[in-house]
Amino acid sequence: MHSYDLHFAATIERAEKQIILAKYGRRLLNYLDDTPVVPGDVRQPFAHAHDARQVLTDAEQELQMWQPNLEPVHMHGGLGANLMPNEETSTVAGTSEVGTEMPHGHSTKSEADHGAPALHQKAGEGEHLEAAI
Repeated sequence: MHSYDLHFAATIERAEKQIILAKYGRRLLNYLDDTPVVPGDVRQPFAHAHDARQVLTDAEQELQMWQPNLEPVHMHGGLGANLMPNEETSTVAGTSEVGTEMPHGHSTKSEADHGAPALHQKAGEGEHLEAAI
């Protein structure tokens, strides 16, 4: 669900920025000379270079000032950082060597490398994963 949230947020950002660009693009149309030119006639030089440059500067400034305004998406349950289901009723956690909290039954990489038991692991937990290796 988190990836959908990110995808939709990116879609909204792209759309809102395209709206900004379209507004300023329309302003630029006012400076274009749409008078037909007969082949062989000399086209008049563009007379609004300064004004057009200001429109581009304004567009760039508005794009830089753009801030997302999204309503929050509430996630129920879901997966933790290690792609394992979150334990909603868990209140006790161990501490790894570097002082970061580890959820029940998960060992640090160092513990796994040295064959140390996982913190608070019950007998039989994780055996189905070990069999898959």
